[in-house]
Amino acid sequence: MLDRDDYLYFAGRALDGMIGIVATLGDERANARSGGNSPYALLTHCLGVVEAWAGGLVAGRPVERDRAAEFTASGPVAPLLERCAKVRAAFHADVHAARPRAPLAARPPAGFDGPDRELDQGAALLHVYEELAQHHGQMEVLRDLIVAGTPGPPERLRDGLGAKWRDVEPDVLPAWVADMDLGVAPPILDRVGAVLARQDLGYPLRPDDAVVEAFEGRMRDRYGWAPRPGRTRVLSDLLQILQIMIELTTEPGDGVALHVPAYPPFLASIRRAGRVVVPIRMRSGPSGWTFDAAEAAAAKLLVVVNPQNPTGRVFRAAELEALAALAAGHDLTVLADEIHADLVYAPHRHIPFASLPGMAGRTVTATSATKAFNIAGLRCAIAHLGSDAVAERLAAAPLDFFGTPDILGRVATAAAWTEAGGWHDDLMTLLRANRDRVAAWATTRGLTHHVPEATYLSWIDFAGTPIAGDPAGHILRTGRVQLSPGLDFGAESTYARINFATTPETLEAILAGVDKSLQR
Repeated sequence: MLDRDDYLYFAGRALDGMIGIVATLGDERANARSGGNSPYALLTHCLGVVEAWAGGLVAGRPVERDRAAEFTASGPVAPLLERCAKVRAAFHADVHAARPRAPLAARPPAGFDGPDRELDQGAALLHVYEELAQHHGQMEVLRDLIVAGTPGPPERLRDGLGAKWRDVEPDVLPAWVADMDLGVAPPILDRVGAVLARQDLGYPLRPDDAVVEAFEGRMRDRYGWAPRPGRTRVLSDLLQILQIMIELTTEPGDGVALHVPAYPPFLASIRRAGRVVVPIRMRSGPSGWTFDAAEAAAAKLLVVVNPQNPTGRVFRAAELEALAALAAGHDLTVLADEIHADLVYAPHRHIPFASLPGMAGRTVTATSATKAFNIAGLRCAIAHLGSDAVAERLAAAPLDFFGTPDILGRVATAAAWTEAGGWHDDLMTLLRANRDRVAAWATTRGLTHHVPEATYLSWIDFAGTPIAGDPAGHILRTGRVQLSPGLDFGAESTYARINFATTPETLEAILAGVDKSLQR
């Protein structure tokens, strides 16, 4: 006679396999259908089988079941996984209480769809295993079909129009410019595709209600900050917003403070406008990156990039409060660049600068869905104008002086912030694994590297290595991998930035290329 523990072990393997597939696929892909079924629906059906057969026919509990509805079920993954845990616990109890040769505790209902023979409790439990094993195999096939329908290896991008893969030689692996090789969320593709299918590419409707509502809802729901109604402008990108802020709040010769190392176009824009970069220096120490807020005192405009690029640092409440106190004490306008907020790794959390006491009225918050949802080519960004002075000056500017994002950028942004949560959850799981892989690799090579708390960028110091004088240049020449040079960010020449937002396979090839250069 089959041992109960052996039975539960093998039944559990089949159930765990299905649970793992659904959890890995996430909300969007777990609900995708191929051949009429989805992984979500198959797992729902299997839970129904366990409840009806083990709980109803073997244990004798009353069970209400709509078998047809199981195959059309859809919804978010998290509640389904919670149900799995409850069903599994009851299943274990029912198996241990069963009497294999005893008759069923309840009669099958009319129209029963099951084995056409008289069953005892042991045979009923064998049928449960049969169903779990059968549908596990079916779900593996579904998973492969669904995954095959998603974008393939990043080499596909060499034939595209993006700078990351096209602006390098054919044998070079790009790990430089900050966009991802990981495709785009299906809801975004669906919404953009619907616009193209309608051939709806005329002048965009104003005001930008859908984008503004998506932004305001995301800030309230995700970060606990309620943006001021009527103060959100939709523009093209964050660099444009910085340039607008420079012109509206400073004069030539004024200081603009920001944390350094910094995003290279920000440094260039400040200098081209005739303003002076006031560096708030990010300092590397045993516990990570620190800075002194007092270094911003000589500025007229304070730019707070949080999470910080390129270090990946997420500023703590006390650090933000120190910056806020300095801004209040020196009457500084604050531009809060929070474009990387959706790329924060737990347990760290993002705090909107405008949510700090006394900061709502002096802060312009700039953000976009482009970084976290891989749509940088669809230009669309948000400027929330907490500052009355900035709002008035911007309103007085000619209506079309700053241009306007197109229809596709608006549609994609709204879809990203309201419909692509499951895809984003899956993305963060992959990025965390890649981040940890880079951290482990850097440690074994003796490189100085603080694990990023956000972003998909690792900022690495190659000091003490044979290539310390120009690591990015050496790695490009001898390892055929393109990194971003530290000098471009206003940092020491020993630094370089690695973009790890790619497939694990490509990341391994990137690290192998860096290793090749380190060994020369």
